Amino acid sequence: MTARLGRRRFGRDNYVYLLAEGEDAALVDPGDAAVGAALAASMGARPRWILHTHGHPDHSGGSAALRAELGAEVLGHGADAAWFPPDVDLAGRGTIDLGALHLRLHPAPGHTPGSLLFEWRGRLLTGDTLFWAGCGNCRHGGDPAALAATFLGGIAGLDGALEVHPGHDYAEANLPFALEVDPTAAAAERLVAARAARAAGREPEASTLAAERALNPFLRVGDAARFAALRARRDAWAPGGEGGR
Repeated sequence: MTARLGRRRFGRDNYVYLLAEGEDAALVDPGDAAVGAALAASMGARPRWILHTHGHPDHSGGSAALRAELGAEVLGHGADAAWFPPDVDLAGRGTIDLGALHLRLHPAPGHTPGSLLFEWRGRLLTGDTLFWAGCGNCRHGGDPAALAATFLGGIAGLDGALEVHPGHDYAEANLPFALEVDPTAAAAERLVAARAARAAGREPEASTLAAERALNPFLRVGDAARFAALRARRDAWAPGGEGGR
């Protein structure tokens, strides 16, 4: 059975994803209903499920309309119900089977209390927890100490071969900060590649978790205090600021 991953940009830098195996499909973080529907149509899929990495409106804003249109179930962590109450609460679940789709779930509190990572066929969908060269902020219902524990605990133990598929393309915004605080050849090369992709009208290629460990400063700190200080420095950094950066 062929497994397919689709990705489409909406707004300035958000991504919606579609996971498909055979007749079974799920949308991930459809913040824009029309874009989510167009992605599904382009892949010949009719999603029966909608997955939320977290509840923020730029990730869940299209879910109600798509649920009504498709008759789909919305699955997410109940701790984020203040933003969007899921039909199925994934709290405490380590795996889920959605028809032919089998996913591993990794709790990732910090950006929000109910943030989740979805692992599927060698890909890791990270929402606003882990970005290319960065991590999510904690200014909208988050907790820096919880985010530090997620990075130093759960993410640290994951397979480096996993592809990282974040909820936003912040590569060009995050990499200059990475080069300022922890300059590496890997970060410099990734920035050149990200800028070249944009100039050519292409989306950036997904990195791997191993590649992120070589350049992402939030994966390269060794303790919670240093992580929190780095997150605070990123919040105050002049070119940064909006969205999940």
